[in-house]
Parts: sequence; C-alpha cells; structure tokens
Amino acid sequence: MRRWKNRREVLKAHERFTIGLFLEWFNRQHSSQFKVIDEPDPPEAVITSGRTTRWVEVTAAYWSDAFAQDLCSYVTEGEAYKPVPDGTVSVNPTAVFVQRLITLLAKKLSKGSYAWCRDTYGPGYLIVSIQYPFFSKEVVARLGRAWDKSQIVDRGCFRSVYFVHRVFGGEYRITRWTHYSASRRRFQ
Repeated sequence: MRRWKNRREVLKAHERFTIGLFLEWFNRQHSSQFKVIDEPDPPEAVITSGRTTRWVEVTAAYWSDAFAQDLCSYVTEGEAYKPVPDGTVSVNPTAVFVQRLITLLAKKLSKGSYAWCRDTYGPGYLIVSIQYPFFSKEVVARLGRAWDKSQIVDRGCFRSVYFVHRVFGGEYRITRWTHYSASRRRFQ
C-alpha cells in the first residue's frame, strides 16, 4: 500500500487519479483526446484536445467526517490510523449522505473564485469522487429530489457534474449527473 507524506499529497494524488479516470472515460465516450496541460489549483486541471480547452474541478463527497478520516489517515505517512469508531453508522445513512452531497454541491456551484476559469475557458466539469459504499441509482434519485427542493445559487461555472464511484470488483464508474444538466436548462 502506497503512503503519502502529508494530507496535501494525498489530496493531490486523489485529484490526479480522478482526473485520469475521467479523461480516459470522457475521451472514449466522445472520441476525443483531451489531456492535462496545466494544474493551477484552482482548478485542478486545464485540459485540451488540441482544438478545445476546458477545465476540471475535483471534489470528494464522503459518507461522513469519520469515514474521510479513516480513508485519509490510512494512507498518510506518520499519521496514526483512525478507523471509523464503532457505532457511528447513522440510522438512515443515505439521507445523511444525500444531505452532505447537496451541501458540497451548493458550496462548489456558488463559489465565486471559479469565475475566472469560466470566463477564460467556458464552463468547466465538476467531478465528484463519491466515497459512499452504498452509492446507487436510488441515491442519485434521492439526490435529484433533494436538489429540486434546495435553493442553491449556481453561478454557471460548470457545464456538467460527473460522479466517479467505485463498483463491486474494484473498478470505477463515471456517471454524468443528468439531473443537474436538466435543472440548469430549466432555470437559465
């Protein structure tokens, strides 16, 4: 198991890994050849196909703070491993996760510091690394219902939102959150 020297290195490695997965998938889906040309932070990456330049922001949605601490402490050198304490699973984990994800999306979509990226390269791609072991179509449906009830300020910095999540067998799946795209068209 690879361990990194500090949390910043863990975060950067996770962002690069997630962008790599996304670009591999995106290029296959769109018969394109986007590659990373810069990592200004923010955004995590500026990508180009040679004809088109876009930008990518990565964030992670964790089941809970304790789950995030568990995952990050496990791979950070010199940091004591802090597993999720016994008895910390909520009665309705999906409802808790959906609310955490709505809060995370609200923070990212309302953030004014991405305006320069949008103004320079056009709206970007928001990639959410899902760190929730029960992620499913039902979770996405519940997220859509919660999103419809929310009052999120969307500054229009992102053209689309993608979820990257692990499926059984260790492989990763990338899904475009079509609910976000549809709601943006409806409210613009």
